[in-house]
Parts: sequence; structure tokens; C-alpha cells
Amino acid sequence: MGVASTIRTDGETLARLDAVAKQMGRSRNWALNKAIEDFIDYHEWYFTKVQEGIKAAEEGHFATQEDIDSVFSEFGA
Repeated sequence: MGVASTIRTDGETLARLDAVAKQMGRSRNWALNKAIEDFIDYHEWYFTKVQEGIKAAEEGHFATQEDIDSVFSEFGA
């Protein structure tokens, strides 16, 4: 069984949430839980990547000019 919580939001946001949930054939509750899970998943991934980057920098691992040029040329810059 889930734990109940309350959020405060404006009417426009709630209407948009309901519209998206309806388009998906899902409930408001499902849409809110999915949004929260996606938010947490993304931020956990992001913070892990930031910490990995900081650790790599502290260990002296940086991109070479060749690496940088390769990425830029890949995107036509």
C-alpha cells in the first residue's frame, strides 16, 4: 500500500496533467507517480555523472584537444 502525500499546484498545471493522463489512458495518480519516478531517476543519474566527472578531473583525466576537435567535427562545428 502506498503512502499518501499532498501537493499544491495551480489549476493550469493540474489541467495539463489531467489532459496528459487522459491521453495516456492513465489516472492522475499514475501520471504523478510516473513524473516523480522519472524526476528522481534523472537526478540520481545526473548527480552520479557529475561526481564521476569531478573524480576524473581530480585524477587529472581531461579531454585532449584531439578529443575535443573530434566531437566538434562530428557535429559540423
